[in-house]
Amino acid sequence: MQYPYYNQGFIIQRQLWQETWPRGLMAFIATCQMLLTFTILGIETWSMGLSIRYSFLFIGYSASFFFTITWISTYTVACCNRGSQGCATHALVENILSIIASCVLLYYDTRFLHYPLGCFWEYGMCNSSYWSWTWSAFLGYSVLNIMHFKLIAIKIQLACAALMLALGVLFFLSYLYVIVKVRQNSNGINPQPVIELKPQQGPFQPPPNIILGGQPPSYSVPSYY
Repeated sequence: MQYPYYNQGFIIQRQLWQETWPRGLMAFIATCQMLLTFTILGIETWSMGLSIRYSFLFIGYSASFFFTITWISTYTVACCNRGSQGCATHALVENILSIIASCVLLYYDTRFLHYPLGCFWEYGMCNSSYWSWTWSAFLGYSVLNIMHFKLIAIKIQLACAALMLALGVLFFLSYLYVIVKVRQNSNGINPQPVIELKPQQGPFQPPPNIILGGQPPSYSVPSYY
């Protein structure tokens, strides 16, 4: 199929993008992002169960919102729209937001790591008797138990946030690599103009001395007079 001259550049660039895009790497990044997101959600829920007063300020839930959109977008460009640069650019924006959310989560987890029994809510909420209610009271956990389990939760969530940050940077570098590779390959390919052959006007006229099929030949008798 021949494409118009002005569309050939777009078609060639799309084909080069589809051939260069690392589909397997994108699937790996999306899978890791999904598993890490579920882990962060579980750790945040565990922190709320241990103690609402000493919880993580719902930072894990807020960051997981961006993480979820990110791994869904990454899966999309890994399986469905791997030939679309627009979809890859959209996934790049989501991964940049994921990098920002990972940095915010790392900042708060570092603060929680230094102050595992600190209350980061408002002053009135920290002193309220309602916020002193925890599930650990029913399980017989003391403050030292809460501190021990919270340190474990903080370290796990901190590691997950660092891995999410690394995956976002890996996606960003992969996108830049594909952009440079496609431009280098497309510079050596020049679209060729399409020459359209127009149909011949009028009925077909056979050349002389040609016998058409289905017509008997005609002979001329020479005259000697």
